[in-house]
Amino acid sequence: MDHFVRIVFDNLEEHSKLDESVFPNQNLLETINGKPVIEIPLARSLNEAESDEFADRLSAFMFENGYDNFDIEISVDDLNDDEVTKKW
Repeated sequence: MDHFVRIVFDNLEEHSKLDESVFPNQNLLETINGKPVIEIPLARSLNEAESDEFADRLSAFMFENGYDNFDIEISVDDLNDDEVTKKW
């Protein structure tokens, strides 16, 4: 599995593609319930501390830009080196 950050929006009205100059390699996806998802590939896996810091910075960026109904998912390695997704 590739390493990624996903921003899952609660509804279509909240979503607009984030500025590509900030996240140039983003992919637009959709949940099975039709919620828009922006997936941002990561070059490597983040450990738990790094993923927490990344989520804090990303959520602050999102709030500053007027978004308030979203979830953040980040792929992380667990203690067994199996990849899992952590949600905030």
